[in-house]
Amino acid sequence: MKRQIILLVLTVLSLQLIQAGGVGITPVYYKEFFEPGLTKTYSFHSFSSSSEGGINLYIEGDLSEYVNLSTTYLPNSGAFTVTISLPDKIEIPGTHKIYVGATEARKINDTMVGGIAAIRGRIDILVPYPGKYSESTFKVSNINEGEETPYELEIQNLGTQSLTVKPTIKIFKADTTQPLLTKKLTEKNMKTKETWDIIDTLETQNLPPGEYQAIATIDWGEITTINQTFRIGEFLIDIIDYDYQFEQGKINPFKVKIENKWNTRIEEVYATVSITDQGIVVGSFKTVSVDTNPWEIKDITGYFDTTTLKPKRYTAKIVLSYGGATTSKLVAVYINLPPAKKYQKYIIMAILIIILTIAAFIYLIWKVRKLEHKNEKKSKKKK
Repeated sequence: MKRQIILLVLTVLSLQLIQAGGVGITPVYYKEFFEPGLTKTYSFHSFSSSSEGGINLYIEGDLSEYVNLSTTYLPNSGAFTVTISLPDKIEIPGTHKIYVGATEARKINDTMVGGIAAIRGRIDILVPYPGKYSESTFKVSNINEGEETPYELEIQNLGTQSLTVKPTIKIFKADTTQPLLTKKLTEKNMKTKETWDIIDTLETQNLPPGEYQAIATIDWGEITTINQTFRIGEFLIDIIDYDYQFEQGKINPFKVKIENKWNTRIEEVYATVSITDQGIVVGSFKTVSVDTNPWEIKDITGYFDTTTLKPKRYTAKIVLSYGGATTSKLVAVYINLPPAKKYQKYIIMAILIIILTIAAFIYLIWKVRKLEHKNEKKSKKKK
């Protein structure tokens, strides 16, 4: 359980740096509750993988008029600060976003021009709503069979009054209405502007592999419901599709579409394919070996030699091998005549029909002329 929580925390921490192209900025995000006349300074660091022209810095967003940069240009990667000086009142409640941007600059004839790549960090200013108001986020991680499911539930009191919060989490099998697991969290009294961040696990180690729905219900005087889908993986590479039509007299690519149903990378996956005709093996081959990421779908390819096989239906046994395990499937495959041979008899028939048509036409002309010649002779005799 602790290992899963640590992994979740590390994942969150890894998001504290963003990069686009060759420019990056860290940290990604600050959050601040509004206070009248608040003045505060935030530290950022920007870098560029090719900082020959330096880095341009800028501010955008809802409250940009209340923000100052310590500098608008860095000759190289480096630190800078952003200072906010908020007014005594902001009329519109909710989250106001301030964007801190960085772009790679470039020089043309010693003149600085626009950015090549751009990225933005963010400062959120949360202005409380009048009375009672709450917002929440809920995240659930995919796991493997036999593990507990890490989750993170963040509840924020964004109103001007205190709240009593009662969260509940339920787990359902996908497309069902009967909960398999219910977890009631201890209720908590939250002051205005307070954030309750819960990082814990759900006891899902006895649930079978499959897709599930986690529903967090937060009762704070009103009801907030958040749905999240997660998967419990099994150590399985599944065969989900394959080629089954092949041409006679050539070496055909034979693709097998596979899916990693394990929440962990599985390496060196390959397929062995045996072709049989009434139980007799008439061909076999092996595909390339590939690595698969969690839940990834990809193709693996082998080559099927049909040069000595007749056009007909065959049976193929596809066996996937990976990590000491196997998955197999028995399927029908078909070898077809090449297009030229397939239509050869039709072409011959068409040629014969054309020849016969021409012969009939010639015969008809000959018959007509013979009849005309006969009629001419009769006319001469009468005269």
